[in-house]
Amino acid sequence: NGNALVSSNSATAPSTSQLTIDSFSSSTYRSAKYYVQASHGTNYHVIELRVLHDGTTVYMMQYGEMYNNTSLGIFDAQVSGGLVNLLFTPVNSSTTVKLTRNALTI
Repeated sequence: NGNALVSSNSATAPSTSQLTIDSFSSSTYRSAKYYVQASHGTNYHVIELRVLHDGTTVYMMQYGEMYNNTSLGIFDAQVSGGLVNLLFTPVNSSTTVKLTRNALTI
């Protein structure tokens, strides 16, 4: 319906630098729930994230994190230029991240 948006995205990290793996409008959506899966070779990592913002600050909760060998990276979020950005800093280059986002309108 008009109060929610479900979307998906994927990215492959070119290096171990932080990158934006998803963005949504801070003037349209107040919160989002992410289901994220990362992989690098035979290493796998899944996590769920909840993101809430007040237009200036992003509040993020991580839960349900698990991996088979080692963590593949760190997640963060920020508000910038009218967007809420979900950020990922991979441990290894060529890490692939897939996600789904369920966002609710303001």
